[in-house]
Amino acid sequence: MLHLLTIALVARTAGAIMPVTLLVSLAQPYGYGIAAVVNGVYIALLAFVAPLRGRLLDRIGQRRAIVPMAATAIAFTVLTAVSVGAQWAWGWTLTTVVVAGLTSPPLNAALRTSWRTVVDGEEGPLKTVHSADSVLEEMGFVIAPLLAGLSLTALSPDRAYQLSVAVYVVVVTAYLLALRRYNLGERVTPSPPPETVGTRQRVHRWMGPLAEPRMLLILSPLLLMGCIFGGGAIFIPAFTQHLGSFTWTGPLLAMISVGGVVGGIAYGALRWDADLWRKYKVLTLGFAIPSCFLVAVRPLWLLALLLLLSGLFVTPIFINAFLLVDREIPEDSRNEANTWVSASTNLSNAAITIVVGTYVTGGRWTAALGVLSGCAAVGLVVALLTRVRSATAPARAQHDTVSSAD
Repeated sequence: MLHLLTIALVARTAGAIMPVTLLVSLAQPYGYGIAAVVNGVYIALLAFVAPLRGRLLDRIGQRRAIVPMAATAIAFTVLTAVSVGAQWAWGWTLTTVVVAGLTSPPLNAALRTSWRTVVDGEEGPLKTVHSADSVLEEMGFVIAPLLAGLSLTALSPDRAYQLSVAVYVVVVTAYLLALRRYNLGERVTPSPPPETVGTRQRVHRWMGPLAEPRMLLILSPLLLMGCIFGGGAIFIPAFTQHLGSFTWTGPLLAMISVGGVVGGIAYGALRWDADLWRKYKVLTLGFAIPSCFLVAVRPLWLLALLLLLSGLFVTPIFINAFLLVDREIPEDSRNEANTWVSASTNLSNAAITIVVGTYVTGGRWTAALGVLSGCAAVGLVVALLTRVRSATAPARAQHDTVSSAD
């Protein structure tokens, strides 16, 4: 298990470093406009195509899908590094980035789907491993920017990108070896379709786990978190630049992740015997309440405190989301369901970034923070009004699609 957790940490860290070093390495010969286009396409593809790649894993099995996907992604990622070093025309680099993004294997979802196999289905160890996995992921968001900055300082930008690509190739290869070593990724026997005909059956076929009402309830707190992540990522650097307080930029951007690491460790050690849905509701309230007060923030230390308090609940929410996916979503849809956990956060992140970016461009700081507090207030109300009954595992195995709201 430690081997797999190490693979997960290194894979996420390398994946977070590559866009940063790619951006800087392309900016030197082409400028930040072209670099932003290439980098933005790369990140968008990872977010939007992730559920489709997860569905592919569910349909044909991890082994049959990940091996050719990994081989193709490695080849075109290496080709991207070559194009950056040789300063090919940026259109060629964009092409290699597109293919690498489309074929990149969803290792995070594959690993999280495999944890139940690793711990032989025991609930206690399953919570422990999901907690460790989510804490390490949050640590990666703290470590990656530091390592990216260090590599860019010690090496030329193109060399820094090539180094991150080399680490990515090694870690993907390590996961392919782990597939065989830990006997992961066995083809799952599809669950029987829901007892319905016509349009409703087609909806389940094409929407996959999103056709499950409980999957939508799992995603709602994640959409809220994505709004705060995306809005904060734009507001913080713009506001600190406006105040001439650049020393606050890095610490403020890291506050949610710092809180996430602390909260994840505490949650993993906590003995809390409530139902997962009840925990999920309490954790969502814990994240939303401090964020509701963002609109009143003026001193930067208060902004840091509110972000830290909300951040304490980030990793526990992710832990619970993955545990709920494991319990509530049929086994033959879990790879895709796990990709939606991160994809939903990225989608709301991207949407709110545009809105907040519009306000900060005009110096409308209160309005920008009002958007974030408004999102938090909506999340708070939804969490308070939502009532979910526990579902038994056998019921979920039969695709029980009865509405989960009272």
